[in-house]
Amino acid sequence: MSFLCRISLLTILFAVAPFHDALGQESLPDEPEQAAEPAQTEQTDQIAEPANPQRIVDGRPSLYSFKRGGHPLTWLEFAIKPVFRSAESGWIHKLIKRTGGPEKTSGVAFGAGSIGSGSGLGPQVMPFHKDFLGRGIEVEIPLLYTYSQYQLYQLIATVPIVSQRKSLERLSFDFATDYVSRARDDFFGIGNDSTEENKTNYRLVSREARTGFTAKWNDVWLSSVRGVYRSVGVTQPTGDTPSTQDQFDSASVPGLFGGTMGSIIFSIGRNNSKREDYRFKGGSDEFEISFNDSLSGENFQFWRYRLHSQRFFPLTNDGRKVIAFRALVETNRAASGHVVPFFDMPTVGTQQTLRGFDTFRFRDKTALSGSLEYRYRIWTGMDFGLFVDQGQVAPQLGDLGWNRFHTGYGARLFFWPRPTLPISVDYGRSSETWRLYFNFNTIF
Repeated sequence: MSFLCRISLLTILFAVAPFHDALGQESLPDEPEQAAEPAQTEQTDQIAEPANPQRIVDGRPSLYSFKRGGHPLTWLEFAIKPVFRSAESGWIHKLIKRTGGPEKTSGVAFGAGSIGSGSGLGPQVMPFHKDFLGRGIEVEIPLLYTYSQYQLYQLIATVPIVSQRKSLERLSFDFATDYVSRARDDFFGIGNDSTEENKTNYRLVSREARTGFTAKWNDVWLSSVRGVYRSVGVTQPTGDTPSTQDQFDSASVPGLFGGTMGSIIFSIGRNNSKREDYRFKGGSDEFEISFNDSLSGENFQFWRYRLHSQRFFPLTNDGRKVIAFRALVETNRAASGHVVPFFDMPTVGTQQTLRGFDTFRFRDKTALSGSLEYRYRIWTGMDFGLFVDQGQVAPQLGDLGWNRFHTGYGARLFFWPRPTLPISVDYGRSSETWRLYFNFNTIF
């Protein structure tokens, strides 16, 4: 039997015996040959509630089975359906989300995670205690090692001080220590016109201790102030790749051999974003200002200002069509006679800023990026989206310009194994290359 004949036979089978919906919803029951007369009531014009409120569209249009069986996205549905069923059964959900639940006070959670852009995924083990010493102290010890040899080991403790006051919901004292090893990060030089030919790699090892206070004013507003001590080392990357330290010098790349920094950071944010009912809602804004100074004789001293915002605008009441927007602006202003180390400069080219370019593609003291997406609900647990990203870097805010933007664009799919657990697959394209991104439990 020829290939075309097999395809035709499959299409006929889909039309005669349609499968139930992609997310496990049952098919509509067959109608009887002769429908019974409706019962006579005084309110004959009252509309009955739909049998299944989860369905976006009640009933089925003509030739539904034939059209659905021949649609390419239906073939994709059949391919990923076993994964969805496995996720609903629990093992994938447990892999990518912390286990234990709110009812468990202490234990060990297992999952998967990453250490930011370019690190890849890896297994995570996290001992935790939510009521340490019986005083409501929360302690977590995340331990993560990715397949790209990136490492993260943390100790995080939160001590409640004030709770359930009239003007303040919660005030806590926070303490944390981190060890982070980024095995092989990309570096292309500094500036908006850096070229791909200059690509090198470096390994960054950071040891950090931070302490401060966090105030939760209500369900939306949060602010914090903290002090940070950080020792940063820059060394040879893993693998057989050109080293940044061999190709550049410290005169053109400040901080090329690391340094020790002390910082005072204040942040305030508003967040009413949610992931529920298979969709994103609300939005968030965060503003951060910090003073950073060298503690070991390097010529580093600068102020950092950072503003990040994201919004979701539903175009229909059921949330089937959504416009998503994200923007980031950050600038670092060095004190007179001082410089900003390259490892603290903002970048664009990550999944969160400018998709379709290499990771950390552009770097400078100031960065601006924005993303605009259109999302459309295909089925209850699957969204399709189109996006365009733009971003640029510059020495100062006044050097940003309309003709300096780099553009990335592409498409993405959201899979929702659970109503609050999105998994995204993004295809980004630019004038230089293309990139494929996977993100578990994403917030945008």
